[in-house]
This record gives sequence, C-alpha cells and structure tokens, in this order.
Amino acid sequence: MDSSGRDKFTRAQIASHVDRVLASPSFKPSPRSQEFLRFVVTRAMAGDEAAIKERNIAVEVFGRSLHYNSSEDSFVRVKASEVRRRLAAYYATPSPEDILRIELPLGGYIPQFTGIETSQPEAVSPAATVPPPEANTRRWAAAVAVVLFAMVAGSLTYWLRPTSPMEDFWSPILKSPEPVVIFLPLPESYTSMPEAEAKAQAKRSADRYWETAGPKTEHRFFLFTPDKVGVGAAIGAIRFATNFSRIGKPYTLKAGEDFSFADLRNQPAVLFGAFSSPWTIEINNEFRFKFIRGSDQHILDSLNPSRQWHASPGLHTGTPSEDYAIAGRVVDSKSGRIAIIAAGITTFGTQAAAEFLTEPLRLAELARRAPRPLSKGNFQVLLHTKVIGNTPAPARIIDAHFW
Repeated sequence: MDSSGRDKFTRAQIASHVDRVLASPSFKPSPRSQEFLRFVVTRAMAGDEAAIKERNIAVEVFGRSLHYNSSEDSFVRVKASEVRRRLAAYYATPSPEDILRIELPLGGYIPQFTGIETSQPEAVSPAATVPPPEANTRRWAAAVAVVLFAMVAGSLTYWLRPTSPMEDFWSPILKSPEPVVIFLPLPESYTSMPEAEAKAQAKRSADRYWETAGPKTEHRFFLFTPDKVGVGAAIGAIRFATNFSRIGKPYTLKAGEDFSFADLRNQPAVLFGAFSSPWTIEINNEFRFKFIRGSDQHILDSLNPSRQWHASPGLHTGTPSEDYAIAGRVVDSKSGRIAIIAAGITTFGTQAAAEFLTEPLRLAELARRAPRPLSKGNFQVLLHTKVIGNTPAPARIIDAHFW
C-alpha cells in the first residue's frame, strides 16, 4: 500500500497542484526550490520512491559530483529546509482550487500527499446567513493567528537550519549590498620589437623598454606591454564569477590600473595573484603568512621566520614542479572592507588557491580546522600544490591561521 498518500489522487490532480504551487510567490523566486520539489514529486508519482535519496537529489537536481558526500556537504538538507519553509508559506494562503497538500517530512525527502477537506454549505434560513459581529471577529482572529503561526514557524525553520561551510564562507560577502569587485592583476610582460619602434612607442606613452645584446653584439629591444593576464588569475576569476552568478550576487571585473583604493573602500573584493598584484601584497602582508619579494620570492611565516616556502623549479622555465599559495578572507585595516585572497608564488599556486576556495569539500575540510564557523572572523590558509604538466593538482593544507 502506498504510504505517501499519492494513490488518493490522480496524476493529473497532483500535477495541476504542483504547477500552482511552483508558480506561486512562495516558490517563483527560487528556481532551485522549484527543481527540488518537482523532482521528488515526479519520482513519487512514478512509484520510484527508492530513488528519492539525498545523493540522487544532489547529483541529478543540483549537478553535484558523483562523489558527493552528504556527511561533508549539507547542501541538499539546507535546500530541503527551504522547500519546507516555502510550502508552509504557500499553504498559509491556499488557492481555492487546492484539494490536496504536499508535505516534506523532517528527516526525509519522500513527499506526502494529504487531502484538504471541503464541505458543502448547509441550507440555512435567511436570518441565519449573517453571523453576529462577534463571530466574524473570532473567525478573523483565528485566521490571523494561523497565518502568523505559519510565518513564525517558517522563519524559525529557515534561521535555525544548519548551514554548510560554503554558505558560511560566503556569508559576510552576501551581507554586503554592494557588488563584489574581482581584480585581475596584469603581470609585467615585454614584447620584442625594432629599436626605432620601441623608442618611439616608449616616448609616446612613457612605457619602459629593455635593451639586450645578442651573441653577435646585435641589440634587441623589449617594450613593456601591460595587456596580459595570468592563467591562474583568469581561471580563478571564471570560477568566482560562476559562483556569484549561481547565488545571485552582483559583481564587477577590473584589471590592472583600472582598480584603485576606492574600489577596496566601497565594496568587498576578490584579489588574485601575489607578486603581480601590489594590492594583494599590501593587504595580505599585514597578517601572519607573508609574500617576500626579491630574487628569491617565497612565503614566510612571520611567527616563525625559519619557516619559509619556495616554488620548486620544473623542467621548463616559468613552470615549477611544486608551488605554494595563500587563500584567505580578511578585513583590510585601511578600507575596513572584506577581501578574499587567492595568490600563489606563481600563477599555478594562484589557480590552486582559487579552486580551493570554490570547492565545497575543501571548505568543509577547512571548517573542521576552524575554531568557529567560517562566517566569523578572518583566516589565512597556506597551501601546497604539485604542478603536473601545466595543471596544478588539488592543493594540500600546510597550515591555517584564524583570528
């Protein structure tokens, strides 16, 4: 026998009711809640209740990895709580056409279908059709009490629900009403060109150029060209922009000299790159793990200066075999604004740090080390990655500092 109650109604009745619920103001603003409810109802109507499991919802509805681990990622449970809240809000003011009610029991995802009782009005005398004023007052008071109870219950369900490390990480950013600015640094690069052209261009725009002598005393000229973006920063910007679009947070992109202190002062920022970005160095180096410039670029633990980390040379110039990076979320002392930092000694470390901060499982790993939820305070994470070919491997946490 069907325990969900779906056999009491025809498929057409359930489908029509679901369409009304999903088109209502309670569900319309949340496409993800709509997808969740439609998935579980469709599977229940098909009699496939065994497939209504947390992992299947994560993979089939929300595109999570096949390796989704519910013990480390509570995303589905959070969305289920939101769906319950939205259902409660809908049934607080039901449609006259509704003959059934959908519920999502706590601790499970199989929807339950119950009937909404309707009664035919009894024949009454004309004198009895108008209830006394005090009866109307009592009815309105009861109706208002029911609505208020549903609203309070829905609000408590929402605010008391467990949050995931990913939600905690983004919480301070989402609380800011301004768009997030994503900053792409422009590393110094030089283009070879004839002497006359290099000097003429430098004279016009005050650009720098280098002069080198070849084996046959021939001279080559290299003009500074601030029009390149590091691969790590570019990939990081794509990942962060995708996340912002998914959660509905507005953002802007700025590069090179287009980014200024006014941007840091007026809105939260995401900063990529270390030695290519003066802003990263200035903000990050107030804290424990610092980037040290010079011919021997490295990361230093200021609490224990004997601890230093250097990128290991690889087979090809510019491509290390190992890299180190800092990933963090801090409040800049000068602007008073939140800055997210993803920066490596080389571009490969920057990419690894950006991937770390946008992966739910990695943030869950960080949350287990944290003394408090990731929604509170500042942190720096020191990361290590191996570079295979031209791709950084998933970063390993070396150390983390919370304050």
